[in-house]
Amino acid sequence: MDQATRSPAPSSQETVHDREVLTGTLMDLKRRGCCVLVTGQVNEQMRAAQSRRLFGQSDESRQRVLLLTEATPHLIPQYLPTGITPTHATVTTLDYTDKIRDLSSTSGLLSRLSSDIDSEETASMTDHGTALYNAITDAITTDSLRPGELRLGVATLGVLIDIDGLSATQAFVRAVRADLLAVQGMGHFHFPGEPDSETWTALRPFVDIHIELRKHHGISEHRWHLLETDRSTGWIQL
Repeated sequence: MDQATRSPAPSSQETVHDREVLTGTLMDLKRRGCCVLVTGQVNEQMRAAQSRRLFGQSDESRQRVLLLTEATPHLIPQYLPTGITPTHATVTTLDYTDKIRDLSSTSGLLSRLSSDIDSEETASMTDHGTALYNAITDAITTDSLRPGELRLGVATLGVLIDIDGLSATQAFVRAVRADLLAVQGMGHFHFPGEPDSETWTALRPFVDIHIELRKHHGISEHRWHLLETDRSTGWIQL
């Protein structure tokens, strides 16, 4: 079992039974395919550290696709496992940071999209969301993929929501999830900060695992919620 599907280290309140149920659920999700939402008011280094775990160990056969909508250039290698670089044969890095920055600075675009959030048009992806979705599907090689072999990371959904609106971002996540589950892949989506109730309601149907991140007394910690079984871990050092 790799880092992405090995149960997080047990908290002091977990029983052996709790641990076994958690491990079994994680293994089942790996076999079926799943989507993970990673949230928390933390810096990019912590989000990258969580991605390293979810992309799997470097000695495992994986196809890794990293889609960036906001990233610090020198931190991009930190999203990947130790020994796996952005130019590695198993990695496809789709860096749209500059393109999205240019798009969001276009005069009047952001306010226009925000005012249209409730319109029927945002029930599906915008042209921008479609471009990102197509980039992901073009990067995925579906031939002979084993369960859990495809790993996708998206950092972050926050920018997509700001630019395209919540409904369009929901459609993007729904479409990506369908493709992931079709090949029993695992995808994780970062959302910087804590989602409000509207955002959580929109994304919750497409999330199997919710991982919270925090910095507590100077220590990086994560807490996992398995939504299908309504089980959670305690806060664990990352």
